[in-house]
Amino acid sequence: MTSKALKIVGATVLSFSLVTGVYGAVSANSGTAAKKENKIIEITPFAIKDTLTWDLKGNVVDPTNTFNVTIGYPNIKLYAKNTGTESFRIEVKHNTKNTVIFNETVKAGKTVEVVNNDSNPKVPSGTYTVTVYGGSGLPKGEIVLKSSDTKWP
Repeated sequence: MTSKALKIVGATVLSFSLVTGVYGAVSANSGTAAKKENKIIEITPFAIKDTLTWDLKGNVVDPTNTFNVTIGYPNIKLYAKNTGTESFRIEVKHNTKNTVIFNETVKAGKTVEVVNNDSNPKVPSGTYTVTVYGGSGLPKGEIVLKSSDTKWP
């Protein structure tokens, strides 16, 4: 009888040890998984630095604005939406180098989206003058310029 009791006690202790060991392993792994899940992973394809958002109200002939490009953010994206009845042209020109990085025409009711990934021409840092030429058409719409340290697709 003692031999049978020892076998039962031994089997119980062994089972308990196995359960404790499995529980410990699961806990350790779930803790690791939890730590991995809590790790903040930012997938930001574009680190945007400078932004100009400009609403054209249709009340100014050939309006101008400025846009600054920070060193290290030479990839520029232009979005222009024309909500007016006449076409307009957007020129983005570096103030000291006189380099024009954008010269785009936006037809009435249309949208234009273009990029300059620091090529053709190169995009130097500094201040740019943004001019919208619409003449008596009084440009109406929205202009958005963004600079990034990553090339735009």
